[in-house]
Amino acid sequence: MSYRALGIYREPEFSPGKVEADAAILDSVLAELAREGYETSTMDAQSFGMGAPVEADIILAMCQGEKALKRLAEVEQAGAITINSALAIRNCYRDLLASGLRQAGVPTPAGALIPTDGPIDLRRLVGMDLSSGVFVKRGDLHALAADDVQRIVGRAELESTLKGFASRGVPMAYVQQEAVGGVVKFYGVAGGYFSALPEGDEIPEAAVRGLSEAAHRAAAALGLVAWGGDAVLSGDRFAIIDFNDWPSYGRVRAQAARAIAHHAISMMSRPRRLSGRSEEGLKTPLT
Repeated sequence: MSYRALGIYREPEFSPGKVEADAAILDSVLAELAREGYETSTMDAQSFGMGAPVEADIILAMCQGEKALKRLAEVEQAGAITINSALAIRNCYRDLLASGLRQAGVPTPAGALIPTDGPIDLRRLVGMDLSSGVFVKRGDLHALAADDVQRIVGRAELESTLKGFASRGVPMAYVQQEAVGGVVKFYGVAGGYFSALPEGDEIPEAAVRGLSEAAHRAAAALGLVAWGGDAVLSGDRFAIIDFNDWPSYGRVRAQAARAIAHHAISMMSRPRRLSGRSEEGLKTPLT
């Protein structure tokens, strides 16, 4: 029996400056699956979220918007296999991400989610030092514009920055203590694949091992199969400052695509719940 894989592209508004790169990793995974005999197709997130019929045994979802995630949760309930799941994608919104990383027990800077309008409740910022620098990030999605992540120093700058977020219709912000060191981008796939790319010098082997273990633990806690993020490294010590569902994988796209495809194939070999679907795949729109 030939399995069918459906790829859902990320919404352009959630992919600033990376529409082509995000599409490229999804296309690469589908190409790997096609070489394994899978029938592949793609759909934009808007059509998927509006209830367009799907015919798939596995859905590779890069979508992040509310409507598409609601639909993704529905097809999961009907028995479809998904990478990543709707819950895992939602767990990477900043209002849930920080608590998820803390629960995973990985090194991460102190931070707090605070409203952007009204006076600052300093009790929320206990353990943070505004005078040594903090980052203020929009409190829902990852950065969609240049002003969505800002470094500030002191209470006055924090108040001004929060007002700016409020004026742009961003109701919550995540305030994160600045971590000092070199920035490392990392990428992973459930099952063991991991790659760390520093901005400057090479990373000590011990730091790579520690970051890999922590990142895989965080991804498992968040429910992610395809993931990436940013860490700040100082010697052998590191702190994870951001985590994303299904990044574009940059310079490691080919290796990551193979790892994601292999994991997808392994997921297809597991026993599946068939509520609301046929053995040949999901065939009816679930709206």
